[in-house]
Amino acid sequence: MRTGIRACVGAAVLALMAGCAHPIKVAPDVAKLERVASTPPRLTVNVGYYIPPEVSSVEVTTAGGGGDNVRYFPYADIEPGFEKMLSNVFTGVVKLNSITDLPGVARGGTQFIIQPVIVTSSGGSGFFTWPPTNFTVDLTCNVRDSMGTLVASPRVVGTGSAETGERIREHAIAGKRAMEDALTKMQAAMLETWLGGSPPSAHTARPPSAGAVGDAGQRLAHIKELRDKGLISQDEYEAKRREILDGL
Repeated sequence: MRTGIRACVGAAVLALMAGCAHPIKVAPDVAKLERVASTPPRLTVNVGYYIPPEVSSVEVTTAGGGGDNVRYFPYADIEPGFEKMLSNVFTGVVKLNSITDLPGVARGGTQFIIQPVIVTSSGGSGFFTWPPTNFTVDLTCNVRDSMGTLVASPRVVGTGSAETGERIREHAIAGKRAMEDALTKMQAAMLETWLGGSPPSAHTARPPSAGAVGDAGQRLAHIKELRDKGLISQDEYEAKRREILDGL
């Protein structure tokens, strides 16, 4: 009888735990993004990077282990490492809080505006542990010229994995490793874009219009609400989110 009771209690606990979305922070270790001796010299180019507030505040939920999920803010988490990566490539890097005054951006010396687009996925092989075993960061950097034309769009995919002991000690380790891998690969892709024989035009860049960014933010919030209410699946949400962000 006692064995049966214990089994029932254990099953109830697992049922309660299943489907939880645990918060994690997948910010990369900036110290691991330092320039190395073999890195080509920085390019004498001034760039500004822009992450719209509506996008930075987007929380994403992906799979973990044990039937659970993890939730995190990919844009907010990647930003310190993203700025460091750009600083490894260009001599001038500035964060743009607003892009409504494009002439003002030009007077500030910004030649290009770079906007990241991130799509993440994860999974877990553990039945009793929820931290992800593997993590993927699909990172695209949209580079625009002064006419608003998309002149470059390098894309990389970073991956990260973790053993059981590592995941127990640091729940987000696979995600952090994937972020670091994506940024390291993007650094090489950026250098190749400029040094590969067809660099973008060196004019002041123009990002998406403020109206387009605001509309995208509303659409992102809408599909998140639909997912939270169970009206669309997680896969449908991720596909639609990618479509919206790719359209910026």
